[in-house]
Amino acid sequence: MTARRIVAFAGMLAWLMVGVPVLIGGATVPMTFVQWAIAYGLFGALFLADLRWPRLWLLALQGLCVVVVVLLLCDGFEGTLMVLIALQLGARVDRRTGALWIAAQTLLLGAAIAIHWTPRSAFLLTPPYLGFQVLGFVLMRTNAQLHALQGIVADNSRIAERLRIAQELHDALGHRLTVLTLNLEAALLRSSGEARQDVEKAQAIAREVLADVRAIVAGDQNDSVNLAQTLRALVADVPRPHVHLQADDDLRLRDPERANILLRCVQEIITNAARHSGAENLWIVIRGGGEELEISAHDDGRGSGGARDGFGLRGMRSRLERAGGELRIENRPGSGFGIVAVLPLRSGA
Repeated sequence: MTARRIVAFAGMLAWLMVGVPVLIGGATVPMTFVQWAIAYGLFGALFLADLRWPRLWLLALQGLCVVVVVLLLCDGFEGTLMVLIALQLGARVDRRTGALWIAAQTLLLGAAIAIHWTPRSAFLLTPPYLGFQVLGFVLMRTNAQLHALQGIVADNSRIAERLRIAQELHDALGHRLTVLTLNLEAALLRSSGEARQDVEKAQAIAREVLADVRAIVAGDQNDSVNLAQTLRALVADVPRPHVHLQADDDLRLRDPERANILLRCVQEIITNAARHSGAENLWIVIRGGGEELEISAHDDGRGSGGARDGFGLRGMRSRLERAGGELRIENRPGSGFGIVAVLPLRSGA
């Protein structure tokens, strides 16, 4: 189950539970109850709509619905709905924007509680919900990265275990086979006739077995990290922009460090587009051939008018250059933003 589906299921359950006390208790003024029901139902509809067509203005409308609900019939649990908004923000905006948004909607929530009940009630209720919002925002921001890293961690663990077994096989069996070959060489010098032929056969077999052991060890050392599945998992939960990823199913890198650089570059490309471009679509093409791998990306956003790279792009450039690669910016203000990253497949390439 993807993070989006988990949020959808848990969010609708939380939304229903928030409304239960009011639905049971009702209201002394029927018109107030009708108005509350409209605002409450609208929040649920906007929540589902936003999961399918992610838009920040849908989140803003959800926040206004919560404020209206609190002003009409407050049961003290409406802050849970603000937490749902913070969860959705975690995958879409940077930390500064998220912090300002959470602070603003928490102040609105506190003001609505103070109007409906008392300032003391607002003082008691809003701090816990502020903490829950921050926690949800941070967890959602890190979820996609952790999910993507699982693939590389699993591959690295598998490769490390196979290398350990291969090394032990080489050290133990390889040593004994080498000693056996030397002893057969000595026996060959002291034998003649049919016995000599048998010793020669045994010596040939021992050398073949030793060559097989070395081939197995060399094969395990050439094991590689499968990146296609990891990259697809990384882009699966990105609500906006819609990421169009083109990568071969057998995309592999033998060096786990370079696999991590590739993953970090793709993450930064997606984050940069989500934060700054205003794009609806982001195209990422990964091509591997010869001695290097190329990541080409462009979006349909507004482009950038700045002359200098931001912190994220500087970090990406630094990673690539340390590995012997390069980063090129293809900025077209008003017509999108493009990046080409080149990563050598071997050290010193």
